[in-house]
Amino acid sequence: MKIYAKNILLEAGWAKNQTLTINDGIISAIQDGQDPDAEVIERPIIPGMVNLHSHSFQKAFAGLTEFRANQEDSFWSWRDAMYRLLQSVTPDDLKIIARYLYCEMLTQGYTSCAEFHYLHHQAHGEPYADQAANSHAVIQGALDAGIYLRHCPVFYHYSGFGKLAAEAGQRPFYNTIESFQSLVESLFSHYQNNSEVSIGIAPHSLRAVSKEQLQQLTQWWQTGPIHIHIAEQMREVEDCRAFYQQRPVEFLLDTVAVDERWCLVHATHMTAQECQNFAATGAVAGLCPETEANLGDGVFPASDFLSANGQWGIGSDSHICISPWRELRTLEYSQRFVRQRRNILASESLKHVGRYLWQTAAQQGAQVVNRASGVLAVGRRADLITLDNTCSELCAREDDQWLDSAIFACNDNPVVDVMVAGKWRVNNRQLLQQDNVAADYQKVLARLLRQH
Repeated sequence: MKIYAKNILLEAGWAKNQTLTINDGIISAIQDGQDPDAEVIERPIIPGMVNLHSHSFQKAFAGLTEFRANQEDSFWSWRDAMYRLLQSVTPDDLKIIARYLYCEMLTQGYTSCAEFHYLHHQAHGEPYADQAANSHAVIQGALDAGIYLRHCPVFYHYSGFGKLAAEAGQRPFYNTIESFQSLVESLFSHYQNNSEVSIGIAPHSLRAVSKEQLQQLTQWWQTGPIHIHIAEQMREVEDCRAFYQQRPVEFLLDTVAVDERWCLVHATHMTAQECQNFAATGAVAGLCPETEANLGDGVFPASDFLSANGQWGIGSDSHICISPWRELRTLEYSQRFVRQRRNILASESLKHVGRYLWQTAAQQGAQVVNRASGVLAVGRRADLITLDNTCSELCAREDDQWLDSAIFACNDNPVVDVMVAGKWRVNNRQLLQQDNVAADYQKVLARLLRQH
């Protein structure tokens, strides 16, 4: 397969009149000029975005907690409401929800996703006959949609610091070390030859995993990425300091060997020293600006982290928003609120904020999701999207101005076409080979909300 791009964002920057040769989903050559056999792409082409943090089942919950339950409404009251919804979700429901979610991600420009999956059991903690039933459901949803998935089963054992027993609402997440390892090993064996699925692990958080369990798991798992929630809310920071006499990121870095395989999700509340130490590990900060804003978590200390050459990517987390464009806009605007300046997230080599945000999030986020994606170059996956440069917000622009305007001026989705591993998944804004995705999801949602 060959495609001819009139304008394309390559690893080194924007290029014109390039022909890409794609074999088995991988870009095997990039050459100047138009090959007569190539499919001509008139619109600007950019790398697909990496979504490094997703809880697929929470899509069915988005928008249902926007009322004030009490004067101290916070992440913790939101979490209790989320637990109640889970009482009725089955593996069949989960597959339908996941397929709908991943299809929506594709239409918005995400081409790969890391699923932080912690819904393992039935409502009261009873295991399914197949302990991986819910994992298989989520993975099948991704395969049906056509998005690349890094599936990260979550280890969740305690309800809080000090080895507090799991609460009733947390029983669907609960595992022992032994049952969790068995789950991961079965998934790894099942999908090891599937090029569109890979496995990671996710110790849920420092409050849900003991120090000893964290060390045991990280010594055992040497195969792929490790994702963990950390320092998301101030209460978590305070509880960690009370129990371990250290802040969360400080404690994590002192306890286990964090390296480039790790994704520290949120990391909202860090000191300047923590930012520096975190950045030095080569790990990736998993930022979810729309969810963090929705939950009132706080603002990521981007200036301290990036000045230490920290790496980062974006995720849609609770799926209150599925748009990478809005995630990146919110990330930049949050820094402007705090710093009272404009154009914060840029660099000496990438002065246009839009291009810096998109190219950095895609390339660095790929490190903990799918190392073959994130950039358009020889030897990398053909994961790409096209932009609508005929719309009012993008017309009469070129190169970096397209991404600046797509992120900061477009109120409609600027994505027209989406390719994943050399296969078109979205064409002219329409999902290909997807039947009844929305209708099936709406039926599941209607039943769950009646029961909720």
